[in-house]
Amino acid sequence: MSEAEVFADFLSRVNLSGAVVAEIGGAFPIDLLHRQGVAKWYSIDPHRAAETSQDGIREVITARAEEMPLADASVDAVFSCNAFQFLDVAATLVQAHRVLRPGGLLYAHFGPIWSAVDGHQLEYVRYQDRDLTFWDDTLLPPWAHLAYDREELRALLRSGLTEELADLLVAHVHDDDTINRSFFEDYVAAALASGLEWVQLSATDQLDYQIAPPEYDAGLLRTVDPAQLAREVSHRRGVSTQLGVRDVLMVLRKACTAK
Repeated sequence: MSEAEVFADFLSRVNLSGAVVAEIGGAFPIDLLHRQGVAKWYSIDPHRAAETSQDGIREVITARAEEMPLADASVDAVFSCNAFQFLDVAATLVQAHRVLRPGGLLYAHFGPIWSAVDGHQLEYVRYQDRDLTFWDDTLLPPWAHLAYDREELRALLRSGLTEELADLLVAHVHDDDTINRSFFEDYVAAALASGLEWVQLSATDQLDYQIAPPEYDAGLLRTVDPAQLAREVSHRRGVSTQLGVRDVLMVLRKACTAK
């Protein structure tokens, strides 16, 4: 779903008139919040400068979602669009459970996750004064983050790119802590352990762009069978792991009464 579609789906589930909302990873436009009659909108994002709108409705808080600086049972909903793949999901859900009022909803749409063909999510890598993006800069072949070890990937990429760029990409895949490297099963486990009630968990493997990497050395390039790769990943992780899940919709609710 697009950002507009995500917000529309969220609106279909939560009455925002007079509501207090915590947004994880973003800052929705203030005019949109005015149209919905939001009472207070906290934008929790460690990469944004702290600020408060003139009317006090939207407050950007420079903090990590895992350390949400909001009072217990203080918000009606937690909303997130395209951020959970960067977070410690279990810790974030603990915070969501704490700050939600009884009956409050958590709504998160995110991806691509590590289980996906493009789970490396090439972003936040700067090269030649430009930020690379996985949908425009399809430099990494399908399943690059799972099918190649560090040196195999380095050799492959250096066969078609400069050494500097190849090494930047290898570092992003294997070392960068921007992405959480969580598989679909990890998100499910975190949701089940969160204390929040299950409302909906939907997923898709749909890819909305074409992966067309540079011409690499054919002798180093692998033809990946996703089913076989899933078996290999499952063996490495010691738990059954399915591959292909790309984008996820997670909707959870805090129980109306204590159990």
